[in-house]
Amino acid sequence: METQVSVKQIIRDFIYIGKQLDHLFKDRLEYKQIIDFILAKDYLDEELDLPFPKMKEVEAATNLKSHTLRKLLLKMHSEIFTYERKLNLSFNKVIYQFNIKFYNHNCFFRVDKLPHLPKIGESISLPFISASVPVNYFYVDNIQHEFENDCQIIDITLKVGSYSPCYHYMKDRALELREIGHRELYDLSDSQIKDIIYKKLSYYR
Repeated sequence: METQVSVKQIIRDFIYIGKQLDHLFKDRLEYKQIIDFILAKDYLDEELDLPFPKMKEVEAATNLKSHTLRKLLLKMHSEIFTYERKLNLSFNKVIYQFNIKFYNHNCFFRVDKLPHLPKIGESISLPFISASVPVNYFYVDNIQHEFENDCQIIDITLKVGSYSPCYHYMKDRALELREIGHRELYDLSDSQIKDIIYKKLSYYR
C-alpha cells in the first residue's frame, strides 16, 4: 500500500528547493502563487529563525481554497518525486564548509572551489586558521552532503591529530553497542571518547 503524502510536509520540503521550483515551473501559472509565497521569506536563514508556515497561512496568502491548494501541491510534488515524474532537480552550485572543534577552540569557514575533495582519513594543514585553533595538524573525520535550493553543501569535519583506523573501528563499535551516543561524539574530544571506550574494554576483560 502506498503511503499517503503529507501536504503540510510538502510545503516544508518545497522551501528547501524554492529556487528550483521557480525555474522548474516558470511557465506554469497555476503554481505561481504558491511559489511566490515560498520565495517571499527566507525560512532557511538561521538568523531570522522563521517558523515554517502552516497550511492556513499559505491559504490566506495565496487566496486558494484548502482543497485547491492541496490538489496543486500534490500535483507539483508528483511531477518531481514519483516514478511518473517529468522534472529533474539540478544542484549546480557546490560549497565546501569546514568545521573544526578542539576543546574550547572552534573554527568554521566556507570555500567556493576545491581542486580536490579530501577523503576521510587524509591529513590536512591549514596555516591560516592559527588565530582560531592553536594547532595545525588535522585529519578528515567525517564528510556530509546537504542539498539546499540549487546548492550542494559538502560539510567536512576535521579533527586534531592523525587518523587511526583502529580508533575509528573502536569508536564505531562503541556507537553500535550504545556505549557512547551521537551527542557525545559531537561534544567530547577524541581523548575523552578514548577514555570512555578504553574503560569499557577494561570492564569486559
